[in-house]
Amino acid sequence: MCDRFGISSVHEIDKNIANLVPLNTQKSRSSAWKQFESFCSERKYCLNGDTNIKELSRIMKDFGFNMKKLNGEDYKEEVVKTMWNTVAKLLQKKYYEEYRVSFDPFTDVIFSSARKAHDAKRKELQRDIDKRKRSAASLTLEEHENIVGLWDEETPDGLQRKFYHIAAYELAWRGGEAAKCLVTYFKEKRNNIGELTGRIIYDPIFEKTAQGGAGRLCEKKWLTNNLKNSDRCPVR
Repeated sequence: MCDRFGISSVHEIDKNIANLVPLNTQKSRSSAWKQFESFCSERKYCLNGDTNIKELSRIMKDFGFNMKKLNGEDYKEEVVKTMWNTVAKLLQKKYYEEYRVSFDPFTDVIFSSARKAHDAKRKELQRDIDKRKRSAASLTLEEHENIVGLWDEETPDGLQRKFYHIAAYELAWRGGEAAKCLVTYFKEKRNNIGELTGRIIYDPIFEKTAQGGAGRLCEKKWLTNNLKNSDRCPVR
């Protein structure tokens, strides 16, 4: 008579659980943790059982705003988010498995300033056209020339078509989103003291998209002044 239940050991179960994680994810986690260990080593931070949660929060706050590449350059905006989230999960796992200390860096109040630190860093990087997250690729010079020559911007209809065709590409609009857009949705972004940041904020108000639960399509997006070819298009 066969046994009703399986006979796999806890070790075998753990091995199968580990195999669920793709190899690329494992490598990414390993790389992120090495960067974090290097950061802690340089800052003289200790990650042991004597380090309390308040100190861990301070470490993550420092790391969230000051993480850098090996060459000293800033990461891209999206990498800062991914790096911080990955390290936070690994730190949480480390302290529970090794010291039976439980905390949640994503919800605990004590980690709120740490979360805000990496958000502040991302906002700073959004000002840099090479570091900000892009919704779509930029138009090529040839594509700009075709649009410039296709419509007469001296007429209201031509100017509107020219602007929306360029903006639609830059903001990765799909379907009829551009048709529902109003010029009032675009505003020059200012910082906390009222200075222009060089970005144009686009705040979509698409009721159908919002009702459909597609939250990502309702998020604010950004246009940046086209400083290289402003005579062809005011934004990129």
